[in-house]
Amino acid sequence: MTTELTTITTPPAADASPVSDREAGFTLLEVMVVVMIIGILLAIGIPTFLGARSRAQDRAAQSSDRIAQSAAMVVYADYADFAQVTLARVRTAEPGLTWVAGNVASTTPRTASAGANATGTEWGAAAKSDSGECFYIRLRENASTLYGRSTTATCTGDSALTRATAASW
Repeated sequence: MTTELTTITTPPAADASPVSDREAGFTLLEVMVVVMIIGILLAIGIPTFLGARSRAQDRAAQSSDRIAQSAAMVVYADYADFAQVTLARVRTAEPGLTWVAGNVASTTPRTASAGANATGTEWGAAAKSDSGECFYIRLRENASTLYGRSTTATCTGDSALTRATAASW
């Protein structure tokens, strides 16, 4: 008894084409082009992101100054004298901020350094942004409000009385 082995082969389908070694992956040039495109997108995107972050940090400090301004105006409306706008009174008017004396520097956006001048005709506040910039606001008895900013000066309410000189930040 002899056994015969028969090999059966099936022909390839009409639409199948054999894959050559050249079509098996990406060429070095194609990979380099993709890496270069990603690099260009990162070069555009990262500075934009960092700029937006810095602006947002600055807005947080400016917001604290405006909140401090509102609290000071509430107290000023009762006494008509900025010398009466004390830390105890503004803390009561606005407990959401951390208040420090005018000669103590603000170190965070939520810390307001605030104080009045010796004659009680002006009041100033300062808040330090996480970006490193200090924002000042100064209220005057004649109802005008002045603004200032600095990266080099001490971030205190006392310095706001001299550094806030502009109509806007």
